Amino acid sequence: MIVAWIAALACGLVVAAAASRRAVIHAIRASETAGVSAGLVGVTVVAIGTDLPEIANSIVSALSGNGDVAVGDSAGSAFTQVTLVLGILCVASVVTADRPSLATLGLLTVGALMIVAVMVQDGVFSRTEGLLLIAAWVGSLVVTFLVAPPGDGDGSENQGARRAAPHAFRSLGWLAVVAVASTVVVESFVRITDDIGVPQLVASAVILSLGTSLPELVVDLTALRRGAAALALGDLFGSSLLDSTLAIGSGPALRATEVSPDASTVCLIAAVGVAGATLIVMRHRSHHYASAALLFVLYGAVTTWLILATT
Repeated sequence: MIVAWIAALACGLVVAAAASRRAVIHAIRASETAGVSAGLVGVTVVAIGTDLPEIANSIVSALSGNGDVAVGDSAGSAFTQVTLVLGILCVASVVTADRPSLATLGLLTVGALMIVAVMVQDGVFSRTEGLLLIAAWVGSLVVTFLVAPPGDGDGSENQGARRAAPHAFRSLGWLAVVAVASTVVVESFVRITDDIGVPQLVASAVILSLGTSLPELVVDLTALRRGAAALALGDLFGSSLLDSTLAIGSGPALRATEVSPDASTVCLIAAVGVAGATLIVMRHRSHHYASAALLFVLYGAVTTWLILATT
């Protein structure tokens, strides 16, 4: 039976990644048609689109009483995206970083993860705490809006909105596919961890986070090929911030859920990983093989630390 659940998990991850990519493509087209700036699209629309698996997993996990999966997946994805995925991007191409913006996003993510660590120390992730995290992400959007305001468009806002509507509806359709696929992923993951006796928190932070980070890898490699390194980095650090706020808080905001005592430790270790990646990015403006090596070592060290600290 476990083989069937593994197959279902793999299929769910592939479908979620593919559907996320399609949702992002249509969301970007809708945003561009409506006259929204590329910078705002990268940190918000693309970040939301590529983080859909984490958001859906958080909701499904909380509603099904699997709080450790919600925390583990979101916290694990937060540091996986800015270490392992960013390292892969640096191997694929020279990546130029907007250091002030990325430093701000990185520090906000570290702070958010530390706040979550405090929130879950009592073993309960309450609805109020989930709502506060969503509010924190909204606050970060305000800052992003001030830094990268919408573009002027083509001077015909109503016409642009009408042209954007079909893409918006298609994006919503793909979002529904992501939600269904993520439901399959969470259910399969819970069954597998129960069968083999691996703690859900550790497995979700180390293994499930790899699968739910696939959309970032696929979308950002595509962005690099098109010469949009700024969008790719904005998506990675924006997704990391979103993981530590909106994604991790979405499920508990709908239904309070219990978490294991190690949930706080996982969030603190993830914060160290994000802080390390932010420091690496801040060292130079351009990043290639040397930065990739440092990011891979950081990912391995943080992952090993997480496993040793929680098992």
